[in-house]
Amino acid sequence: MDGRWSNGVLSGAWRKDQAGYIGEGAREAARRARIEQLERELDAERAAIERLDADLADIAARQNRLADEHRRVPPDGGVREAHTKAAERRDQLALARTDHAEAVAKLQQRQGELAAAQAQAAEFAADVGLPADTEELAAVRDGLGAYRVALAALWPAAEAAHAAIRAAADAETELADSRQLLLEASERAAEAREAAGAAATTYQELLATVGTAVEELQRRLAEVTGALGRLKTSERDARQREQAALEARGKADGKQGELRTQVEEAARLRDDAVRGFQAFAATGLLRVAATSLEIPGTDQPWAATPTVVLARAVNAELDSVDDGDGPWDRIQKRVTEEHKMLADAMARYGHSAGLTLSEGVIVIDVIFQGRSHDLPGLADALAAEVEQRTALLSAREREILENHLLNEVAGTLQELISAAEAEVRQMNDELQSRPTSTGMKLRLIWQQARNAPEGLDRVRLKLRQTIDAWSAADRALVGAFLQQRIAAEHADNPAAGWAEALTSALDYRGWHEFAIQRYADGQWRPATGPASGGERALVVSVPLFAAASSHYKSAGNPHAPRLIALDEAFAGVDDDSRAKCLGLLATFDMDVVMTSEREWGCYPQVPGLGICQLSRQDGIDAVLVTPWRWDGRERRRTERTPV
Repeated sequence: MDGRWSNGVLSGAWRKDQAGYIGEGAREAARRARIEQLERELDAERAAIERLDADLADIAARQNRLADEHRRVPPDGGVREAHTKAAERRDQLALARTDHAEAVAKLQQRQGELAAAQAQAAEFAADVGLPADTEELAAVRDGLGAYRVALAALWPAAEAAHAAIRAAADAETELADSRQLLLEASERAAEAREAAGAAATTYQELLATVGTAVEELQRRLAEVTGALGRLKTSERDARQREQAALEARGKADGKQGELRTQVEEAARLRDDAVRGFQAFAATGLLRVAATSLEIPGTDQPWAATPTVVLARAVNAELDSVDDGDGPWDRIQKRVTEEHKMLADAMARYGHSAGLTLSEGVIVIDVIFQGRSHDLPGLADALAAEVEQRTALLSAREREILENHLLNEVAGTLQELISAAEAEVRQMNDELQSRPTSTGMKLRLIWQQARNAPEGLDRVRLKLRQTIDAWSAADRALVGAFLQQRIAAEHADNPAAGWAEALTSALDYRGWHEFAIQRYADGQWRPATGPASGGERALVVSVPLFAAASSHYKSAGNPHAPRLIALDEAFAGVDDDSRAKCLGLLATFDMDVVMTSEREWGCYPQVPGLGICQLSRQDGIDAVLVTPWRWDGRERRRTERTPV
């Protein structure tokens, strides 16, 4: 016996190397033999383990020696770092050479522009009577600036002098009035003294005429007494007016001195405020706070009147700013924190940011490119640096666009688009050479997609031509389109890398779409119109089968497999449409492997088919496989050859 066995569809074979016997003695002998064999194998394994232990000890010793030797080997970090730095320096040198060449070209261009500008400047200077030399022009400009400064300073000085003259004139007027009052009082005092003398004379006369009649004496005495009273009153009034005039003069002199002191103090405070305001403007903070105002230069002293006008304009512009202690403390703290962030950011690139406290105001200056800048100056310097780098990048982008996008990418796109159109033509030829049994004609159209990028309709014709036939305008048109696609992809997906962004931006497949057309009533129409279920199934299936047939045809070997796998094939399609689709697969000579719950594929349109029917029952861990074969006319069950 060869040990073969079978049970229904199950079969197999098994045999022993030597005979076995039944019985207690035979089992005992077999057990002892097995024990002896296991002991021999155990001894052999133990010996092998000892040899392996010795080998492991030897390997451990060798590892220790190797580790000691590796530790004694000098590190290669310095050499690697030097190689890396050398490679970086070589790249920087190449970039510097390129920049130097561009700078030399720009220098030559600028020299030509300078010569033309100098000639134009000389001609203009001759026309207007100005010197053409820059130093002389600088002297004229400085003189003009000094003249403007002198004019600016002249007006407030003239106003101050005019005010002082008016004050002095008022004081002199008051002094003249006081002197006039004093003169009048002196005249009245002289008249009073004359009256007193006359009274004394009258008195003497009265003494001389004692013997006159009593009535005459009394009359004259009454007159003298009245005159004396009037003289006393006049003298008292004159003395009061004199005292008032003296007091008024003293007050006028004191007021004049006080006004002169106030004018000098006001001028000093004004000059100090102007200098303080100019010093604050020199910190650069005023330009940051009042961006809409024009701040004059701080290299020359400021005049008072323009400074007052500027201060009022600054106050009006900053009127809405909260100047309380709370906001001020928060801003001071925020400035300190942001200065630390700025200093850290600048330090990474070899620059520094300093912080000083000037009269209670924090001033930040930055050392950028070896020069000190305030924050507005730093912003201007950074803007100039960004503009310069943008110009360099734009030139580099134009170079990349010219050398890579146009010469390589556009050429590759032209080849791919031409190959795709050739593939579509091949699929249409496949459809023409393999008509359906119903006589329906279909074709594929590879056309511009409805959501295609803007400008593709103008570029698509150029991309279908060879790049050598492009004119300068065609190259500019294609280059602008490709650059626009790259910029749009970066804007839509800024987190994507360059490889991913370029792959998505230059994927020409998303620019196109396939359309299926059916020939009806003497012209080609879209295949999405009303049709029967079988026709709709054919409309969906025929282009796919044609594409697969065209793809397999590219193998170049007529005996190469043309495999298609279909899972739950043609679900929801009626039997007639199933027959047509399977017949179409046979027409395209495809090797089909498919699964279906109910489809057997036994149709006259199918010339041959191998079928495996699978069945199982609950509780049995086995699957029954029944083979069948369809020869185009009849389905027969086949017998499997036992393995």
